[in-house]
Amino acid sequence: MNSSGSRFHVTRLGVALLFACAGTALARQPAESTVQAPSAVQRPAAAPAAQQAQPNGNQQPEAKALLEKSRDAIAAAKTLEFDLFAPQIGLMGGDRSPKNVKAHMILTRADNGGWVMHISGNGIVAKETTPTEFDVVWDRQSITWVDNQAKTVYTRPFGQARNFKGLQMINGLRIPAITSDRPLGEELSQTFIVLQGSEDVNGVPCDVVLTGSALEGQGSRKKVWIAKSDSLPRKLENIIDSKLISASTVVELSNVKVNETIPPEKIGIATPEGYAVDKTEPVVNKPVKLDKLAVPDFELSSPDGNKVSKTSLAGNVAVIQFWGTWSNPSKRSHAELQQLADSYKDKGVKFFIASVREKDPQSVADYIKESNIALPVLLEADSLAERLDVQSVPTVVVMGADGANVRLVSNYLKETTMKEIGEGIETALKEAAEKKAAPAAPAPGGETKADK
Repeated sequence: MNSSGSRFHVTRLGVALLFACAGTALARQPAESTVQAPSAVQRPAAAPAAQQAQPNGNQQPEAKALLEKSRDAIAAAKTLEFDLFAPQIGLMGGDRSPKNVKAHMILTRADNGGWVMHISGNGIVAKETTPTEFDVVWDRQSITWVDNQAKTVYTRPFGQARNFKGLQMINGLRIPAITSDRPLGEELSQTFIVLQGSEDVNGVPCDVVLTGSALEGQGSRKKVWIAKSDSLPRKLENIIDSKLISASTVVELSNVKVNETIPPEKIGIATPEGYAVDKTEPVVNKPVKLDKLAVPDFELSSPDGNKVSKTSLAGNVAVIQFWGTWSNPSKRSHAELQQLADSYKDKGVKFFIASVREKDPQSVADYIKESNIALPVLLEADSLAERLDVQSVPTVVVMGADGANVRLVSNYLKETTMKEIGEGIETALKEAAEKKAAPAAPAPGGETKADK
């Protein structure tokens, strides 16, 4: 199993994803396996002197501005349609990763502001020699797909689509940088953001932005090719470089159309003649329209029955790690996470580990007892993870004192992960202190609230 993270194979948009480190799908319980040799990746050269990150923050203003403009263009889009090609899904390489995946994607906004996606195409699964066809609609509550062997159109809530053969490919194509509620959120949260010149992608001139915890050597990096014409991404690369793995995944977009009218028949799946329909309705939760960086309201239980909610944490910086007993990278991270929690105890930062996709709550209790972990545990956090668009476990969300989602750190690399979480905590503490020190807003009549 890869040490960098376990795949969160999906219960929500934004997809187990092409950019999650290859690991174990959440859609099934994992088995131990030997790490296969990953596909080699050419490490990006350091940016030229004129493009090096500036001393005041390691983020080039012009590079960050391009990412922000692209983020805003994605957020403003009502519809998107494009062709997509992924040479490989997942960073492990080897026989298990789907390859040569080609898809056509149609995205339309749901009432709550997220995306409904129709994805159709094909790719090579595992050791098979013929492509597997897929035709799937994801509507933020369930998955609908065509099973040509069974001659049936199935609809299942997330977590119940485990027998769908094309699920791994679909999860890997949902591109969180575009389809999540925080487009390009991970890219914008990186320590380094620099320009790497310009390149054409399928004939479209693009600016190339490199982001990461380091510009070269060990660490995670992401590259985004941003079209000069409409500021939408045309290519995305995710690079993992550690002592155990050096690999990358790439996805290319072509024939991109934005804000064009999508006929209703292209959004859903028409049942082919002679096919049956097998539909299980999901339990419908009240839609939550999230602010751009807000953590949704939640209430989770600890093993002893105590409740922890967003309301109860108000005024405190909180760190919530989504994990599972079935995820070895999650468990390897806990000793370091405990040390980090201890270092922030005097500053009032609250730490929690929130379990997901556990078949039996007893497995969590057994692990906590055996490992002697003192981190507070929260149970059955699947819904919150879905609404935060968590793509892999472990994933840490740093929540500010005002409930803002300050930083999201996915996967576990011993060299960088705790440093990135610490940076998010420091940002959250600084923002809380600045808001506390800010003068009170004037009340009607010119008096401040303090005067009253």
